[in-house]
Amino acid sequence: MRTTVTATNQVPVHPSGDGRATLPGRATLPRSLGDPRPTPARPEPRLTSLRAAGAVANRWLAVALVAGITLAAQAQRTATATAIIGGGQVLAYTVTDGGSGYTEPPVVTVLGGDGSGATAEAIVDAGVVTAINPVAQGSGYTSVPQVTISAPAVEPVVLTLQLIPRVTLHGTPGDTNQIETATSLGDGAIWIPLATVVLTNAVQDWDDLISPPGTRAFYRSVLLGSGSRPTPGPRFVWLPAGQFTMGSPTNEVDRFSDEGPQTRVTLTRGFFLGRYPVTQGEYLSVIGSNPSYFPGDTNRPVEQVNWTEANNYCAQLTARERTAGRLPAGWAYRLPTEAEYEYASRAGSTNRFSYGDDPGYTQLGNYAWYNANSGGTTHAVGGKLPNRWGLYDTSGNVWQWCSDWYGTYLGGNVTDPQGLASGSARVLRGGSWYGPAYNCRSAQRRSNAPSSRYYSLGFRLVLAPGQ
Repeated sequence: MRTTVTATNQVPVHPSGDGRATLPGRATLPRSLGDPRPTPARPEPRLTSLRAAGAVANRWLAVALVAGITLAAQAQRTATATAIIGGGQVLAYTVTDGGSGYTEPPVVTVLGGDGSGATAEAIVDAGVVTAINPVAQGSGYTSVPQVTISAPAVEPVVLTLQLIPRVTLHGTPGDTNQIETATSLGDGAIWIPLATVVLTNAVQDWDDLISPPGTRAFYRSVLLGSGSRPTPGPRFVWLPAGQFTMGSPTNEVDRFSDEGPQTRVTLTRGFFLGRYPVTQGEYLSVIGSNPSYFPGDTNRPVEQVNWTEANNYCAQLTARERTAGRLPAGWAYRLPTEAEYEYASRAGSTNRFSYGDDPGYTQLGNYAWYNANSGGTTHAVGGKLPNRWGLYDTSGNVWQWCSDWYGTYLGGNVTDPQGLASGSARVLRGGSWYGPAYNCRSAQRRSNAPSSRYYSLGFRLVLAPGQ
């Protein structure tokens, strides 16, 4: 059956009182959200940090060092590739150097060439990139674009100082982990299996009661089996439990008052987050219609979806995947909480952006579509560089709905915040193609009535156990 998607010139409805602006080549439309507002199969390295243990004053000392993934990076040679274009599309890729040391597929980004929309996935065998397969061929390419192969998307790590030889595991109950130990770090490190641990909780400590007292050692955890955790594929990134500071300091450039007081947030459960915002093609495949103001390329983010419709998409996708047997009992798709979104957007950074402070916004164009570079439209997802956790378009392209009612931060320390119990507006995050650069900061937040729909507003999925 063929589904016909009809474009319409119907003007999106915007809150009264907003100013008006003109899109190039379009009728005059009410101001979008982006405008200024008044000031208000192989064992994978696990989340757990490496820890050094040694005898100090007859006490055990465990010092958190760096993410276990760092070891792989030290021995890794970056792969390179070139693109082959034809008819304005990227048709194929040639691997010119397979690199070495890859424990999981790296992130592939296609930039330049006067086109957009091309995405690709790398295939790794025995630590080497053996092929790059097109996912979307894009359009408008008049010259060969640049193919960038980044490091594999790493998982965040909570670093702590402990006076015992302890590894803190984060995951899903049922996950099987192998604890390994080494006497040194670096390319020549020899990791020896020490114990096997099956998680019974989302966060679980393992103490080394096996090694003799006085042993100096480094520890890491390797995931052997994912238990009841689903495997949603490369379009999702697993983000383990962790801690971060939500909001912005009072001296941050272009800060708004509702970004404080800064609050220390602990997320006790890991979750999958969509590597990209939900696309028009994905929305069409579940709902059967495409409400977007900018149709034509189904790899663009879906927009003009209100909060209720975004939740309906989550519910219908959950039902479909359960029926197909691809979703374990208790797991469901949903919108991210505001805390989960900022945690993911920051990717471990305390700066204005995941890649740094960038006070003059000179680097933002490498990571985000906003009013200075978007050309007055949305763009295919994944067209800019990802953040350090392999997530695309957490800044720019479209604003994204969160599950929370909008409210004031509590300050202090909070655990798994869900927002207010009631309210009149839901939280938006991320900035958009229409708005200024400062809207793309990790701490920036907006709000709108759940019934609102805009040509600059979409959403992204979380896949997690029911809460």
